[in-house]
Amino acid sequence: MLGESFRPYFDWAGNTWLGTTVRDTVWAFPLIETIHLLALAVLLGSVLIVNLRVFGLGKQYSPASQMARQLEPWMLWSIVVLIASGIPMAFSEPMKCFESYSFPIKMSFMLVGIASQLTIQRRWVMAGDPDAGKAKLAAILSITIWTVVGAAGKGIPYV
Repeated sequence: MLGESFRPYFDWAGNTWLGTTVRDTVWAFPLIETIHLLALAVLLGSVLIVNLRVFGLGKQYSPASQMARQLEPWMLWSIVVLIASGIPMAFSEPMKCFESYSFPIKMSFMLVGIASQLTIQRRWVMAGDPDAGKAKLAAILSITIWTVVGAAGKGIPYV
């Protein structure tokens, strides 16, 4: 749960045009949530494909570094779509997000995941770092981080 100092921001978010439109339009939230979940599926699928390849699982015709480079645009665009669809969802239910213990966990891990993707993953997995230990560590971190993001997002209405 966030501190009371954040309450004015969440009150403001719920009263914006975006927040009221999504909340008051019957089909808007389900449509946006569907897009959000599809982007999450693309992200988690790409993360799993690349990072399980680091461990030698999956198709053997392509090294993990090449697969990571090929799937990076899918990962990055899915992150963009997740952010673009997450904002109207959060604005439409700001007090649910404010009161949830899962919301700050999701946001924190999402920032860590983006930073990890743009630094550690690029340096150790995409570059084909010869130190397999670093690539495996990056893979475990990536899978864990993005799984926590998805699980915490699912927990927002409940926890």
